[in-house]
Amino acid sequence: MKYPWLLVAGLLTGCGNNSLPAQKSAINPAVSSTPRADMPGSALANPDFEQTAADGSIPGWIQIQHAGLPAYAMDIVAEGAYAGHGSFHMLRTRPEEYGTLQQQLDVKAFAGKNIELSAMLKSRGVGPQGWKLFINAEMKGAFKYSSGLTGDSGWKHDSVRLLVPQQATRLTVGVTLLDAGEGWMDNVELKTVD
Repeated sequence: MKYPWLLVAGLLTGCGNNSLPAQKSAINPAVSSTPRADMPGSALANPDFEQTAADGSIPGWIQIQHAGLPAYAMDIVAEGAYAGHGSFHMLRTRPEEYGTLQQQLDVKAFAGKNIELSAMLKSRGVGPQGWKLFINAEMKGAFKYSSGLTGDSGWKHDSVRLLVPQQATRLTVGVTLLDAGEGWMDNVELKTVD
């Protein structure tokens, strides 16, 4: 893809932005989706997918896909979580360009800093475009994917780094499935790095 930063920018400005309906969750509901200072990745809400909502949504996270009929099942599953009681799971159910789980953050806390988004990822039947983490500061040259996973893979640590421009006005991080198959994510962390 020639300009990957346009992908997420387009999602956030309404071009092809389809919020997905809430999925049924496999974990007991929890009330709060506020970032907790005692948790790894505390800049993020619900980084370990231990919190759920009664309607099956994923607290702290936004589920979106490219335009069209619903093409992704997204939920928190208990079976085979990397750690704790749950992990995020995404399955492409029909051909579509991408499905994404993301969070928008206060860019002021990160402007001018190098940041790293990392997580444990797992995949099954993922096509060559991959199951990838991303950071998007919504400016030309300020979008980056991780190397991600393709095919079938057990749990692997994946990460991506980006220097957030001082003039950035929005910061979005998350994971995206750019091809067929399914992926899992757990233990997400966002931090500043030297």
